[in-house]
Amino acid sequence: MQNKIPYIAGDAGGSEGGLSRLPDWREGVAILMERAWLGAAVAAAVFLLFAFHAYRQVPCYRSTATLLVEAQIPKILNYQDILSYNTRNLEYFNTHINALYSRNMMAQALERAKLHDRPGFFPDLETKDAKIDAAHGLVTITPVEKSRMIDIAVEHSDPRIAADLANALAHAYIQQDLDMRMGTSMEAIEWLRARSEEYRGKLEKGLIELQEYREKTGSVSLEADQNIVIEKLKALNGALTEAQTERIQAETMWKSVQTQIGDQVPSTKIAALLNDEGVQMALQKLQDQQREVAGLQQRYREQHPDLQQAVELEQKLQKQFDQACADALYALENRYKVLVQRERNLRAALEEQEKASFELDRKLVRYNELKRNIEADQEIHEAVVARMKEASISETMPAEIIRLVEEARPAKAPFRPRPGQAMTRGAALGLILGIGAIFLLYYADHRFRRNEEVERMLGLPVLATVPLIADKSIQARGMVSHLKQTGEVAETFRTLRASLLLKEESRHAAVLMVTSAGPGEGKSLVATNLAISLAQDGRRVLLVGADLRRPMLSKIFGTDPGKAGLAEVLKGEIRWTDALFAQDVPNLDVMLSGRVPSHPSELLGRKSLAGFLQEARGIYQHIILDAPPMLGVSDSLVLLPNADGALFVIRYGVTHSMGAGHAVLKLRESRIPCLGCIMNGVNLDSVANYYYYRRYGGYAYRHYQSPPEGPVPPTAG
Repeated sequence: MQNKIPYIAGDAGGSEGGLSRLPDWREGVAILMERAWLGAAVAAAVFLLFAFHAYRQVPCYRSTATLLVEAQIPKILNYQDILSYNTRNLEYFNTHINALYSRNMMAQALERAKLHDRPGFFPDLETKDAKIDAAHGLVTITPVEKSRMIDIAVEHSDPRIAADLANALAHAYIQQDLDMRMGTSMEAIEWLRARSEEYRGKLEKGLIELQEYREKTGSVSLEADQNIVIEKLKALNGALTEAQTERIQAETMWKSVQTQIGDQVPSTKIAALLNDEGVQMALQKLQDQQREVAGLQQRYREQHPDLQQAVELEQKLQKQFDQACADALYALENRYKVLVQRERNLRAALEEQEKASFELDRKLVRYNELKRNIEADQEIHEAVVARMKEASISETMPAEIIRLVEEARPAKAPFRPRPGQAMTRGAALGLILGIGAIFLLYYADHRFRRNEEVERMLGLPVLATVPLIADKSIQARGMVSHLKQTGEVAETFRTLRASLLLKEESRHAAVLMVTSAGPGEGKSLVATNLAISLAQDGRRVLLVGADLRRPMLSKIFGTDPGKAGLAEVLKGEIRWTDALFAQDVPNLDVMLSGRVPSHPSELLGRKSLAGFLQEARGIYQHIILDAPPMLGVSDSLVLLPNADGALFVIRYGVTHSMGAGHAVLKLRESRIPCLGCIMNGVNLDSVANYYYYRRYGGYAYRHYQSPPEGPVPPTAG
């Protein structure tokens, strides 16, 4: 199973997820307090600009006249496709607005109000055309929402001129609309009169042409109620159908009788098919006589007179039956032939009548066309005459489509400028722009100023916040935890010590490397004071100056820069125990950097460094490496494999987030646990920082010394 080395001690998550998070409201308040001067400056500038602009403006008065566009419009013709208005139509409504803006309308209004000669109406313009063009800039025409009203607003420095121009424009437009509709009504009446004469002539001409056509074709049966041809055709068709039915019945009976005769069927059986009353009576008499003869033959012999007389009567009746059958057959044949002939005659008559009907249909095409033209001309003529009478009546009483709802009155107070409103707007806009400038500067400035920024962008916890140390000497700043043990700075490093000892990872990290993104961010100060704080807790601590390029420990402890140190130990010139020097802090040993070598990276990469640290682990509980910065040189990357953990120092208002992010990324790639960050150099005398960083820090200590006058020198390291 692969061991997972966390990027942040005690947390396996990276910092990438925090880059998109925004500051919370508390951090936002701190941002506002920190740059309140910028927001106040922007807000004041905007407010003064609005106030200056308001007081410089010439007072301008506004008067408004309101027009109403009526919903009902009189119709000259009763045809929607010829003349139709819809006052709710947007195009119709905008037509009135654009017409009010027209140059002709403005010229009529100026003439009506006699504004050309007014002293206060554009006195610097001489021509009427110039004044008309200039007057357009005074007028604002707007529709009233969800209504049929139009507001005509005029702004001018003279309230009387503003009211007169608004009223003149409204009255001029009403008069123009009335004149236009009166003229349109008169034109419509003349047009209707001309159309009436035209269609009356067409109607008379059509009637004459229709009558001439009927006389020319000699057609009487063209009307539906006079159509004899159609009625006769219907009668012949019914008679032919009846004749066909009778002929089929006779033909069927005749062919059946012929078939039975051919098959030599007895006549007594054929008699049933003939359906003749005479045949049936003869057959009945014959059958009765035959039964009587049969009865006598059983009683008498052939010579008996009664039998002989009965036989003679039977023979006579047989002849009568045969004759009746023959007559019935003849009648059946004759009836069949008559029906066939009748059918032929009816068919011929029907064909003749159909020809007459087709001829009539051809005549009806032209007849109906002439008749439809007459009916259409008559309908239009009647409608035109009726509308002409209505238009004549409405012409005497024209309806008001555009009405003046409210006249414009001279304003008592100026419309603009309004100093109170302008200042309110200036204050509101200034506040918005001021806050925007604050946050714009905040997002444009990539330097760290708050712990939340560090934790959000780097994903590292901030273990301690080191206040800005006001001492000028590097010795006083570097050993402040020893020299001023009751001060707030010393307490800050005790807090850092407690935070490290509380965590399992940092408590067992014997070799702790203190680094930063770049130089001048206070890593040497933090490393020295952290070592002093750990030593004050009774722990054996070794402070090693691992920055071979810019050694600072010799300056902090006030020793000779050329004194032997880590560089000589790594070269093998002396043992590491001989490189230690005595100082005033109990339990603390210090190894300086030594003389600056020509190739620091190669020197730090020797195995002798690992051997030296391995021996020191057995003697000291904590080994603090004052390491070089992560960016610009590779020394820290060479040192990282020999460390058990790293502390990343950030200088308040100096360290850039992009550079720090790149440095932390290198720490992450080394897979050495980064225990957290230290925010260094925070000026607690700042109003924003005081309430932000000292929410709990002011409980037991006060700032031990006021900051000096003038600029503060850079922090060591």
